[in-house]
Amino acid sequence: MRTEISNMGQSVDVVATRGRWVTLIEVKMSNWQRAMVQCRAHEQVADFICIAVGTRSVPPTLVSATTELGYGLLHFDGKKQRFHWVIRPRRNRQVWTPQRRLWARNMRRIGYVH
Repeated sequence: MRTEISNMGQSVDVVATRGRWVTLIEVKMSNWQRAMVQCRAHEQVADFICIAVGTRSVPPTLVSATTELGYGLLHFDGKKQRFHWVIRPRRNRQVWTPQRRLWARNMRRIGYVH
């Protein structure tokens, strides 16, 4: 797992890889609308895209938006001090292969992708 990785002029909060699969996660304590904008750029390189929120409750509009886009949604339960899945992500089929290769090459160059 890696944190604060560059992608198309933005910073991805968390990058997780397993084999050839790439998952990008945007983490927000508030302003989840900003996470939605950031996730749009991630569609070109990530197999799975998620938003993690630390809000008191999960807004229904966020659930609806992430469901429609196929993003995963994690919610941090402050009482239990752990995350739980609200929605699991669907595989993103909009990955643009040339951009993904460029991104992966850049990650290898700085030592983040093994």
